Amino acid sequence: MVVFDHRNPSQADMEAWFSQMNNSEFPMTNVGVLDLLSPRFTGCNFEKKELVLSFDVKSWELNPEGGLHGGIIVTGFDTTFGLLCHYYAKPNMVCTININTTFLKPILPNDTVDYHARIISHGKNVVSMVGEARLKREDILAATATTTFMVLDKQNNF
Repeated sequence: MVVFDHRNPSQADMEAWFSQMNNSEFPMTNVGVLDLLSPRFTGCNFEKKELVLSFDVKSWELNPEGGLHGGIIVTGFDTTFGLLCHYYAKPNMVCTININTTFLKPILPNDTVDYHARIISHGKNVVSMVGEARLKREDILAATATTTFMVLDKQNNF
């Protein structure tokens, strides 16, 4: 596992830290709902404070109409926002204050969704972000979201 040095963050460090997700070495994604969702690191931009994670739609995530359940879409956003926020808040823990999602197009079985997240404001205790959920097929914009996270005093080991 790559050890994060919060004193010298960089593009290379950010890429190394998030690329662990694709090797099952990332402790934050090996438990609970993240283990079931299996997010994959797709890309990041340290200077722009951006992260892209990919999620494959699985049959257990579908609603009765056969599309991706709205709660799962929000969970994809919350996961991507949370990991991005966590990276910049290191070594402190973070938590969601609010998340607002707009659903634009249905997400279908076997789709792959790329969740794009970007920090637009990072204060001492509050972080604001925006995001898009784009389908790999034809780069369809399926949903957008905004969120606010809180940086906690509590620290963790990730």
